[in-house]
Amino acid sequence: MSVSVIMTCHNEERFIEQAVRSVQAQTAYDKVAEILVVDDGSTDGSRALLESLRVEIPKLEIIPATGVGLPAARNLALARSRGELIAILDGDDFWVPEKLERQLPAFALSSEVGLVYSDFCDFTQDDMSDAQLIPVRVYHVSHNLPLAEYFVHDAPIIPSTIIVRREVFDTVGPFDAEMRLGEDTEMFLRIAERWHFEHVPSGLTFKRRHGGNLTASLERLVPVGEVQAKRVVERNPSMKPLAAKFLSRRYASAGNDCVKQGRRRDGIRYLRKALAKNPFAWRIYAYLAVAVMPGWLESAARRSFWALKRLFRRDGRQATPRGEVERNEVVSSPPNKTARRRC
Repeated sequence: MSVSVIMTCHNEERFIEQAVRSVQAQTAYDKVAEILVVDDGSTDGSRALLESLRVEIPKLEIIPATGVGLPAARNLALARSRGELIAILDGDDFWVPEKLERQLPAFALSSEVGLVYSDFCDFTQDDMSDAQLIPVRVYHVSHNLPLAEYFVHDAPIIPSTIIVRREVFDTVGPFDAEMRLGEDTEMFLRIAERWHFEHVPSGLTFKRRHGGNLTASLERLVPVGEVQAKRVVERNPSMKPLAAKFLSRRYASAGNDCVKQGRRRDGIRYLRKALAKNPFAWRIYAYLAVAVMPGWLESAARRSFWALKRLFRRDGRQATPRGEVERNEVVSSPPNKTARRRC
């Protein structure tokens, strides 16, 4: 099956070459029909860099845009794509070389598999010295449709890890171009109503965290979550009893994030809203305990919290502690060189 790789770029001169090279370095590169990069009004050197890469990489195509935003940029690439499968890669992330090779066979499990995803490695430092594996919730085609569980628990599935059947977009539509945040989760919820997800273990994508990330502040996702919940319930009235748990998780995440930023009063306000939606969630009580304790105790409390969370993971998989993840071959700067890193 042929793959169209869809990428977006807005002022990502520092990262975009690494992202493109990581596609070129795929062990299943012969399956890649095209690499479509939407340059969404970049004002740095991104466009010139992409033009130089296009001379070297025949499969690379640049689609110009004028600041239309991430979901609309993805839709532009979708409309131009011709592959049977669509793989998304954000311009500031990159893949390990075996990413496509590991994920593509999952589509052969069933024609009902619409979306294949994996775990990912989260990092902030350019040398990836702080890279940490993020194991995500597991969904398989052998399970029921994932809507209810995904709605309540999320995964978290991030776009740069996914491959989607083209016909999925024919059934659920494109990304909502009006949503500048949370458009990926909104799309995944629509997919989960009709298609099965399939998880492939291992950190096959490296997710870069930096100040320019749209989701740097989880508080910004609260109103987005409220819209998402309303839409899901409108399409699926049976989900209404679960909407409170969905919103509770959003409020709790925002509250915890506010506390980490030193905004304890705002954090406690969100955590109280979370409790009102779901008073039986132990996580919220843990967040509240951290929010009211002295600052010098906070870091130790957070370490203990995450240790307990790993211990009691509901999906039954043992989370891999930082620094004990399998070695992956990753594309690093300068281009055309590889280095082994632990994530």
